[in-house]
Amino acid sequence: MAFDFISGVVLGKNFKMIATSYPLLLIILPGLSDLRGNVFGAMASRMTTALHLGKIRGILDKEVTTNMSMAIGSSKIPLIILWATGAIKLGFSHSAFIVLLVMIASAIVIGLLLGYSTAFITIFPYRWGADPDMIAAPLIALVADVITIPTLVYLIFFYEGHSVAFYAFTALMVVFFVSLIALSDYKREHVRAFKEVSGVLTVLALIEIFSGSTLESYSDIISKAIILSVMYPSLLDSVGNFASIAAATTSTRLNLSGKSALKNREFYFDVSALLLLTPIIGFLTNYIAVRVTNLIGYQAALIWPFILGYPLLVVINMAIGVFIAYISHRFNIDPDNVAIPTATTISDVMGTIFIVLLAKMMVGA
Repeated sequence: MAFDFISGVVLGKNFKMIATSYPLLLIILPGLSDLRGNVFGAMASRMTTALHLGKIRGILDKEVTTNMSMAIGSSKIPLIILWATGAIKLGFSHSAFIVLLVMIASAIVIGLLLGYSTAFITIFPYRWGADPDMIAAPLIALVADVITIPTLVYLIFFYEGHSVAFYAFTALMVVFFVSLIALSDYKREHVRAFKEVSGVLTVLALIEIFSGSTLESYSDIISKAIILSVMYPSLLDSVGNFASIAAATTSTRLNLSGKSALKNREFYFDVSALLLLTPIIGFLTNYIAVRVTNLIGYQAALIWPFILGYPLLVVINMAIGVFIAYISHRFNIDPDNVAIPTATTISDVMGTIFIVLLAKMMVGA
């Protein structure tokens, strides 16, 4: 949660610049951030199951490379949909074209970083006797959120300062991605997973457009309560983390033992333990945001409607995560591929609405 404010500082300091010069970025930002966590959260969920089954032994296994290239590739269609929808709303322009190139370059750079981070975060805790389902999804979402917003913003600065070098860098990233595909070993199970993940992500991208459009439409109001833009990445990440943990642990239990595993009281103890954290996380999110906002030169105070509403927001989204994993398993769809992406996307939508409602309340709009 504390590391999430790295993104919050970058977004807060540059929010007005983005809203003015690159408004398309605000439309795709929630979907883009969520997409990274979704893709590699699903990868972590698959790898956890594979670890339990003895299919993966080390970070350099070809299975890891294949899953990584599949994860990056499965995000391409949703990315294009997000960009095209935003461009249609705001108009096709040179700014929109630059945002597209920034998306492509950042997707590959971040994909490489997240791919190996996912393997490390999943494999090593498993070797040490920890349950990857309890820690992998939040850590991956953390890495994704910490690097996604700064990467997007600083790639824009890179283009504005060195446009030719930016174009060359983007081309180099495409070459890296093609090389990664060549090193992969796709089997039938990977093709099935790719279809399921890319299909689900495409649908979810359409849902995320609502979050992005809402964020862009109310950017003027949010910019008047700058603490909310500072807190926005942390809010979405933490709520998504709770939902993804619930979805991941449900998914693994269903894949290993079937639906009878959900009748085990240990499952309910795990969920209850998570729920006990929500008041603490909600208060700390607001408290740290106040300090960070003051640090960058703005006045801020505790927002009690946020602190009181946060636990309820988490409870609803955790319940959704468990439900989605159960329903997908019941209809013979691998919950490892769909539960985390769907749960975190819904969390993003609800979190964005929560932020907008708080902004309207704070500025009296």
